[in-house]
Amino acid sequence: MDLEVGIAGWVLSGEILREESLTLLEFPEVCASHGVETVELCSRFFESQDARYLNELRNRLADHGLSVRNIAVDMGNIAGANEAVRRTDLEALKQWFYTASAVGSEAIRINTGHADDDGAMGRVIEGYRELVAVGEQAGVKLLVENHGGVSSSSENLQRILDGVDSDWFGTCPDTANFPDGDWEAGMRVLAPRAFSCHVKVFNYSDDGVQAWERDGKAMGYDLKTCLEILNAADYAGPLCVEKGASDTTEASIRDTLSYLKELQTTV
Repeated sequence: MDLEVGIAGWVLSGEILREESLTLLEFPEVCASHGVETVELCSRFFESQDARYLNELRNRLADHGLSVRNIAVDMGNIAGANEAVRRTDLEALKQWFYTASAVGSEAIRINTGHADDDGAMGRVIEGYRELVAVGEQAGVKLLVENHGGVSSSSENLQRILDGVDSDWFGTCPDTANFPDGDWEAGMRVLAPRAFSCHVKVFNYSDDGVQAWERDGKAMGYDLKTCLEILNAADYAGPLCVEKGASDTTEASIRDTLSYLKELQTTV
């Protein structure tokens, strides 16, 4: 197995959003210093969506030889029951297809959002159908990720994929976002239509087994098995590092890139 390894922007969210020691315009230089060729951006990192800013970002990416696989769009709630608010969210989300096109991103990821009433799933599927039509027009794929809310479980993800049957609708599995015990089923649901993949690691074990605590509860998954599932599904996209296990962000990116390359030699 020899998949490309890239960088998901969220791994640098602390520096960009909390510390404000890095900007999105400086992000390409940092990524290029790690020798990658593919990155993912995040909507929260954008200071603007005006043409001048987007042209500058696109030029910075090109100057450093980087292609953008995906923009993770962290806004909106297409599951929401308030139709007026949901409509505003949908219209705002549509603008990200054109932002993606402007900076050369092949896809955007839009989350399902949260709602627990009986109509939530129907609204999610209806929303994705509306959005994917805009994506096709813009030439940008729409991705769903296992990212909480309606998208939490493998069962719900399968229902969404069955309900939005389009070549312009794919997935972005996150290896560590599944509920406890659901990671393998979830990966098998998402892998056949995967266009990008987020990888979070919590140790650099030879066997790929990852373990951590979430809200005081022991969590875990097998990264090697995740790679085997992707391989069996003929996945050809990148593995984008979203979290590493080293003491600093720079070391986490470096060590996780190396770890993923090495682990693939055992698959």
